Amino acid sequence: MKNPENTSRLMLDFACSWRRFGGGPDEDIMVRFGLTAPEYFSRLEGIVKAGHHNLDEQTATEILKVCRRRLWTYRTGHDSLRAPA
Repeated sequence: MKNPENTSRLMLDFACSWRRFGGGPDEDIMVRFGLTAPEYFSRLEGIVKAGHHNLDEQTATEILKVCRRRLWTYRTGHDSLRAPA
């Protein structure tokens, strides 16, 4: 994935598909993009915040919420995506 615009589009497509399901599995992110999940969500957040997309406002807001939740999870070590034991 050498073309930055193409990579951004693929990341946004993946994010749109997975936004209602917590953002997608870390393993799928690594295989598809060659990025750790924190790298992916950090880059994705930057793409959406910079307005480099054609998403409607609601979709962009949903994706930003997923990014922030996942990044918080990685920073704090909390796994808010799993049900309590």
